[in-house]
Amino acid sequence: MNKSASGKTKLSDREREIAEAYADGASYHQIAERLCIAPSTVRTHLSTVFRKLNVSSKLDLHKLLENAQRNSDDYHQIQTALPEKPSIAVLAFENMSGDPEQEYFSDGISEDIITALSRSPWLFIIARNTTFTYKGEKLDVRHIAEELGVKYVLEGSVRRAGNRIRVTAQLIDGTTGGHIWSERYDGQLEDVFDLQDEITRSVVASIQTRVHLTASGPVERSSRPDLTVWELTMRAWHLLYDFTPESFATATTLLQRALEHDPESAEATLVMSLIHHHSALMGYAEDFTETMTLAHELGRRATRLDDRNEYAHWAYGISGWGIHKHEASIAALERAVELNPNCSLAYGSLGTALALVGRLDEAIANQEIAIRSNPRDPSIFFRFSGIAFAKYLGGDFDAAVEWSTRAIHRMPQWYFAHLIHAASHVRADRIAEARAAVESCYEVLPGTRVADANRVPLRDLAEMQRFRDCLRQAGLKD
Repeated sequence: MNKSASGKTKLSDREREIAEAYADGASYHQIAERLCIAPSTVRTHLSTVFRKLNVSSKLDLHKLLENAQRNSDDYHQIQTALPEKPSIAVLAFENMSGDPEQEYFSDGISEDIITALSRSPWLFIIARNTTFTYKGEKLDVRHIAEELGVKYVLEGSVRRAGNRIRVTAQLIDGTTGGHIWSERYDGQLEDVFDLQDEITRSVVASIQTRVHLTASGPVERSSRPDLTVWELTMRAWHLLYDFTPESFATATTLLQRALEHDPESAEATLVMSLIHHHSALMGYAEDFTETMTLAHELGRRATRLDDRNEYAHWAYGISGWGIHKHEASIAALERAVELNPNCSLAYGSLGTALALVGRLDEAIANQEIAIRSNPRDPSIFFRFSGIAFAKYLGGDFDAAVEWSTRAIHRMPQWYFAHLIHAASHVRADRIAEARAAVESCYEVLPGTRVADANRVPLRDLAEMQRFRDCLRQAGLKD
């Protein structure tokens, strides 16, 4: 049997039955009548068959099936090769309401999620016309994943009770059947479109984060010489979330290998930008300005290699404020959100950038979107400290202490949260608490100094100086 570019394919029993009937000369309506299904369903199944078998006509299909019958390598046993990118099939969400009119909402949720995930350059998404052919069928998720050749399957349900709607979603490993992530959402029916948007944003952000953390495989195998550019890049992204000098060093080595193989890889370029940015931001780089400038140049190159990649614009944007390019930073991050309204990282970083120029209400609103849509993000401590800094700048020092405490709890090594915590106590005339905050900082980061605050620079130089003066009052060393 022929082999497609993406690998051999296994048809489901229903697809095989329809394919054989169609290849033998039956029409859509004849097949539909025989199987008691709609002609449109037959057409959808045949589209899937043509895609899976890499044929474009009834004659090609007939020849292919005829040859397969003569070969011992029967196509019943042929497995689908997984795409190099993390692959996901989003099944039609099940309408549990008992009300057929609610079908539009459950289908709409699924369609929105598929559309949003399709924008991501990191993922391979099965089209809606294929996944919806499973609607109403009670099949094992592992069977569906095998048929479609995907690593992950997202399924969910919608239930209505009076004026309330509850939506559940769960991401499943298609090879093992194990749950990777699940969530529940509740809302009012009159806010149905807002609820639909919120659910889509949250599901997409959470899936992208979980896939980044699980799809790259064991990081310790990163020394294998046969890793592809994609695998090298994904492993580097995985290491980014460790936020340690060692993980950043290993990620840099992986990305250098990737860029040697493909200097035009936008993904490898933008992740290299992220590694340099965070190395400078966290204080691991020997020269902050030089490293952040390099991150900025790499981010700009990534946007030129792929102007439609929201992560490229995100990388370009976050590296901008560190070298005092505040407005350009905001523009790049707004572009990232425009390209993908479901990118929680872009929302959160835009919130930080807006706070640095004094647009505090907008800053907090964007951070809240990021937190709500991706509450399990390993880098959520940046979101917490972003709100804390905006609250500090707005004079709400108690709230700033509360949010900086959350950030410290999530990431004790995040020095900037300690600085906000101490400065907020000073501004609230709680000097003893401020000194205690500095001592807590020194327990984790003994080398912290006032100058470290400059890595997150405010555009208002007088306000920035005031922040540094508060840190000195709290007992932080110059």
